[in-house]
This record gives sequence, structure tokens and C-alpha cells, in this order.
Amino acid sequence: TLPWAARYDKCGPGGAAALCDSQKYDGKCWVEREDFTPAVKQDDLVGGQAKWHPGPKVHRARGRALALSVLFMLQHALDKWEELGTESGHPVAEEHWHVTDFYNGIKEKVPTVDGCYPGWKIGVTRRGLRETNQTDGRRLDLEGEWPSRLCNIPMQGRTLWGPRNNPMESSLLSILKPNAFGDVDPNILGSPAYMKGPDYFPPDRAAPWSTPPEPEVNPWEIAGSRRLLDNANASSAQQINSGNILSGIEKENLPSAEEEAIARGKVNATALRILAEDPDAIVPGLGIDVKWGLSGVCDGTTHAWCERTKDVKCLYSAAQDNRGVICFNPLSGWVVFDVKNVKNGFIGARIEAWRGAGEIETAKGWKEVNNGGSGNYKKEGLERHLLQKAQQERDARYVEEMTNRIEEDMLLDDSSPRRLGGGQSCGASGDYIFEFAINGKIVASWDKDAFCAHYTRTGYNMDL
Repeated sequence: TLPWAARYDKCGPGGAAALCDSQKYDGKCWVEREDFTPAVKQDDLVGGQAKWHPGPKVHRARGRALALSVLFMLQHALDKWEELGTESGHPVAEEHWHVTDFYNGIKEKVPTVDGCYPGWKIGVTRRGLRETNQTDGRRLDLEGEWPSRLCNIPMQGRTLWGPRNNPMESSLLSILKPNAFGDVDPNILGSPAYMKGPDYFPPDRAAPWSTPPEPEVNPWEIAGSRRLLDNANASSAQQINSGNILSGIEKENLPSAEEEAIARGKVNATALRILAEDPDAIVPGLGIDVKWGLSGVCDGTTHAWCERTKDVKCLYSAAQDNRGVICFNPLSGWVVFDVKNVKNGFIGARIEAWRGAGEIETAKGWKEVNNGGSGNYKKEGLERHLLQKAQQERDARYVEEMTNRIEEDMLLDDSSPRRLGGGQSCGASGDYIFEFAINGKIVASWDKDAFCAHYTRTGYNMDL
């Protein structure tokens, strides 16, 4: 009989293929544990399972093959290092390990390699855009101008999408300039999603569907015979999560976010005065919506602990796909980024212009820019509590909507052309003015037609 790990892996045509397909997905959503019970009923199966996806067996096999390759190469390098060190002493001579010649060889070959598109060599100066009569609008094509240097130079970037390495440092929020009250996110809950503690702590209980039965070889026991250490911040994380449970008196006596900012010494008096005197001044606005998406550490590693909260419907999915966004409308004020080390004169931004102005709940009910220069920072007591509750509900809705969109994308049949349309447009109905500034001076003021002329679709869900 076949070993457990090889069963249902490769099947012939006909009924055998159907048998393999029926065993492709084995992931479930929860294994009972004594120290935590989810607040919502867990789904039976992990979502996003499509017949054309490889499935976990293929991913596991490929992942372990890659890991073995790395381990074999590392072993070879260590053996070579020991051999050379024994022969000539340490440190090992530079000629045995320096990579300058290797890198130079790559640089010499680069000009002969196709660039961003087949048939277009790197360094060619013209490749760009043309108007199409398709629903996907402007697309990269043969005519017009498009900066070829985008294929030639290293780019720096920040995002709220994930998973990504170093979530804090690579966050778009890391270059968003703080507002007059010292916040990059004017969400008056005060604790960013990255810092929100989980509701239970690693490790998960072993999943019986992925654990080989005795006496099969168990790679988990071979390569992962350690337990993750207890989280030293467990108690503080639990306190953070329970901090929103307030008594009636506590709700009525909640101080305003402005008072808290003053107590922290974070208020920028100059910026606050400018906001009050000139609503059009280029200083960070108070009506921005930061939708963080998933909470926790979502860094793409196997030991990430991402979105482990009691309201998740499939805690064992371990999905780290995240699409956080920074949203603003005409009443939000300016969104100001501190973009450093610009060397080649190109700054691009992915923008979801198809979103409606009503989605900006921070500025809900406002009649003027920045709500007269105070945003929501003066709300206190029960009014602030209700605003906090509304923000929590908003964040939960966004995570659910985002997860559903991601699953819809996963279920796209890759054998057909990727969706380039998706109903997106270059803005809401009616006209508007889109302005941007560099170093505090407005350099462009586009009406809707001008904005649309610059708004470029480079691929599905990628409008620049």
C-alpha cells in the first residue's frame, strides 16, 4: 500500500481522478481546546476551495522539497567553509565567498532579457498606454508614454496589504504624517490593529487531518519538535481586549480624545491653530478612515499569529491575506505622507477611486472640512463611547467584506483571462477636484476628466 503522505496525490483519468479530487482538501476550521471557546460557530471547512487550485498536499510537497534544497545547500556551504578553513585558516579568503563577479555577470545579462512585457527589452524608452473601448478602461499597451525606468530601478514601497515582512516598518502608516493630536489614525479607540492582542495564544492543537497515523513518518516530529514559548504579553493583551467593557458610569465619564492627547503631550499647537484658521492648509486631516484589516502579526511566516480573535468563523484557516486601506473624502482634510529618499522622480499610488464618499465613517455627519478643526476629538462621555462602538462595528464589517472579496478572487478560474474590469471606475458620479502637493505646494489640481486621463489599470485590482 502507498505511504500515507503519497495517497491521493497522482491519479489517472476517469474515476481515479475524481477520487483524488475528493481528497484534495482536508482542512477544517477548529480543534477543541480546554482553554478557549470561539464566540461564533466555526465553519466546517476552510473557505476559498476551488477545483483548479493545487490543494494543501501539493503545497506541502513543494514546500518541503524547497526546504530540503535549502538545507542541502546550507550543509554544502558549511562543509566547504570547514574544509577551506582547515586548509588555509580563518577568515576564509575572499575569493571563495565574495559575490561581486556573480552580480556583475547578472548585470551584463540583464539588457538581453525581456522587460516588463514580452518582446520589450529593458531600457527601451517607449511603451505605454492607449485608450480602449473595453470596460477595463486604460491599459498598458504599445502606444503612448509610460516610464520604462520603472522596470530598471529598485522601487521603495509601503502598503497596508499583506502578508508582508516587518508589518510595522513596511506599513503605509509608517510614512503617514501624524495629525495635530499626534495620531496617524484618528480612530479614537487609540490602539492600532497591529497591537491588538489575540484572544488565545499559540500553539494551536495538532490538526488530526494533517497528522500522519502511526507508524507513518511524521515530519512535524522530525523538524518541529519544539513548542512556541508562552506569550509574555498575554495578560496585557487580554486587558487591551477587555478594556472596552465599561460600566454605565465609566461610559458617561469617558474623557475626550483631545484631553487624552494633551495628557500624553502629543498635541501640536501650531498644526491645531492652522486647522482652525485655514481648513485648506496642507496639514494632516482629522477625518481619515484607516481600515487596518486583520489584527495581530501577519508577516507571512509559518509561525505568524494572525486574526486570532473570538469572532472569526474559521480560526484554523490561518489565512494572512489582508487588504487594509486609508480612506478619505472632501471633508477629511489632507492625507500627508513623508516620502523620503526619492531619487528618480517617480511617485505612484494605488487608489480605489470607485469607493463612495459615504464609506468614510470618521467624517460621518460633518458639514465642513476637519469638522471645524477639531474632528471627533472633542466628543466625550456617552457620545464618545457610541462613536467607539460604531468604529468597532465598522472594522468588523470591513474585515468580513474584505475576506469575502479575497475568497471571490481566489475562486476565479485562472484558465480564463484574469478580470481586468470588475466594475471599477475612476470616481463617483458627478465632477470633483483631485489635488496633490509636494513639499507643501499644490502641483496639480485635476477635474474628473484629468484624473481619469492619468488613472491607469495595470492589472486586476491594480489601478495607479
